[in-house]
Amino acid sequence: MNFNTLRYVVAVAKERSFTKAAKSLYVSQPTLSQNIQALETQLGTPLFDRKSYPIMPTYAGKMYIEFAQQVLFSESQINRKINNTISNPRMRIRIGISPSKSALIMPELIYSILEEFPDCIISLEDGKDEHGLFAMLENNEIDVMIGSPVHNNVRYKSQFIANELLLLAIPKAFDFPGKAEAQVQKSYPRIRMNQLKELPFIILPLSTFLGETLRLLCEKEAFSPRYSIECSNVQTSYHLAKQGLGIALITELMAVKNPFNDDLDYYALQSGTPQQEVAIITNGDGIMTHPVQRFIELFREGFQHSIK
Repeated sequence: MNFNTLRYVVAVAKERSFTKAAKSLYVSQPTLSQNIQALETQLGTPLFDRKSYPIMPTYAGKMYIEFAQQVLFSESQINRKINNTISNPRMRIRIGISPSKSALIMPELIYSILEEFPDCIISLEDGKDEHGLFAMLENNEIDVMIGSPVHNNVRYKSQFIANELLLLAIPKAFDFPGKAEAQVQKSYPRIRMNQLKELPFIILPLSTFLGETLRLLCEKEAFSPRYSIECSNVQTSYHLAKQGLGIALITELMAVKNPFNDDLDYYALQSGTPQQEVAIITNGDGIMTHPVQRFIELFREGFQHSIK
């Protein structure tokens, strides 16, 4: 496989002209044309319909162009990573993660990583939402992110970690129908959302997974949540709930990491307890340094152990 030929094919597909493609790559048109013709002879089929104007790829050409783009993208990624390694001999892990999970689980993991790799530099990007983190991953600004699984296995590699329960954090001072009966249950007591319809909630924006989920749970029980407070961060909603200001929908990890709480009780739902999938996502090229691989192993072990 010749990388120059792949570039020629992609350039012709982009410019729809052999002449323009040759100029864009600073090569002579005969050189470009001869390379593509040799490839077509090898494949046994034309890649471009030269009778059309502008030039159009054939069906086989479209498949080959997609393949060429993926190969060239992978070559660009590995060259960038190798250059980064050469220019910075200290190994680095760049991690994208939500603020709540970062505060709850990263201190232990970072301690373990630095024990094994004392010269490693760890960069945490924990101030963006998932859309922002995916953009950083695509631009090679982070090595790994924690988020929802993705199904594009060409651009990304997604490793499922666990299904995490979503729980209701309810101030102990709040009373509601069936509370006494629910509290005799083991683990997380189970209740129905309509038992809480007269109580205040603390909500997150509709654009967030937790914000949308809370509204849908209330909608299924035919009521809208009463609220006076809307905030953008689940950690903030948790601490507001601790102050007795309302009910917050939180992740199981938050409950596990704060098990002895004098201010809150944690509840699951009797039916259809919501969950969120947690995954580790990396670029689809599969190229990772040893510290990044070790971080992934430790995160999987630590997270799965936490929510068992």
